[in-house]
Amino acid sequence: MSKEDNKFYDINKNSLGEIAGAFLEEGIFTDLRKRINTSDLYPESSIEKSGWEYNEHSEEEKEATINVFDLGKKGYNLVVWISPEDGGIYKEGRLNIEFPVFGENEWAIYGKHVPLLCDKNESFELAKRLLENNGSSIEKIDDIDNVRRQPIGFKIEEIDNWIEECKKLMPEFMEIWNFIESGEDVENKIKMKKDVFFAMEMADGDNYLFESIMARMGNNINDEGGHGSSWGNQENNGMGIIVSVDSNGEISYSLGNTEGLNYCKKCGCYYSGEKCPMCK
Repeated sequence: MSKEDNKFYDINKNSLGEIAGAFLEEGIFTDLRKRINTSDLYPESSIEKSGWEYNEHSEEEKEATINVFDLGKKGYNLVVWISPEDGGIYKEGRLNIEFPVFGENEWAIYGKHVPLLCDKNESFELAKRLLENNGSSIEKIDDIDNVRRQPIGFKIEEIDNWIEECKKLMPEFMEIWNFIESGEDVENKIKMKKDVFFAMEMADGDNYLFESIMARMGNNINDEGGHGSSWGNQENNGMGIIVSVDSNGEISYSLGNTEGLNYCKKCGCYYSGEKCPMCK
C-alpha cells in the first residue's frame, strides 16, 4: 500500500470511535494532553484481519500487539508498550497503557495512548527502568530496536489503581496521569465523537468534505503521520463549508458550492472578500 492510499480513517469504513481516536492522536493541539486517546476493545481475532502494511514498523507493531495478548494470558493485567520516535517516519514516540481482558469468548485489549516526547535513547532507558521495577517482557529488551517489539507487563492486585502504579513507575509524566485521573481525557473523547458524528451526517460519505467540516469545528488533523495521512481539508465536487458575516456582524456557516470563493488554509472554510471572517 502506498502512502498516498493509506489514510488515517475512512468515514465509510471506520467506526465512530476509531475516527475520533485518529483526530485525537493525530490532532493539532497546543496542549498535548488533549491528544490522549482511549481506545475501544480490540479482540484478539482482529490481529489477522487488520491491515499491517502502513509503514516499515508495521510488522514490529503486529508482534508487539501479539505480545500484549500473551502477557495478558500470563496474568499481567497492566501492560506498558513504548513506541519510540525513530528520527524518520515517527517524529514522536507514543506511550501506550494496555489492559488485556477476557470477555465471553476471547481475549481483548483496550488502553490509553499518549504522545511520548522522548528521543529513542530516552525511550530505551525508560524501558530498562520499567523492567528493573518488576516489569516483564516476552523476550529480552537489550537494545533500542527491541523496545517497539516488546511491551512490558505488570501484575497489579487492584487494576482500578493502575494510575497510582503509573505515577510510581513513571513520575515524570505526572501531568498526564493527573489529567487522566480527572477524567478529562474521557470527556475529550466523548466530545470528539459527538463532533465526528455531526460531521459524518453532514458529509454524507465524502471524506474530503468531512475533514473540512471537522476543521471548521476546530478539529484540525496532522496532514501526514507515521500511520497514514489526512484527506487534505479540501473541497470535493465543488462543495465545502462557507463562512459569511451578515450586516450585524454575526458569523454563520453553510454547506454549499465554493466556486469563486477563497479557501482558508488555517480553518478549512471558504469565504468571499480579502480575509477569512473567522481567522482574519
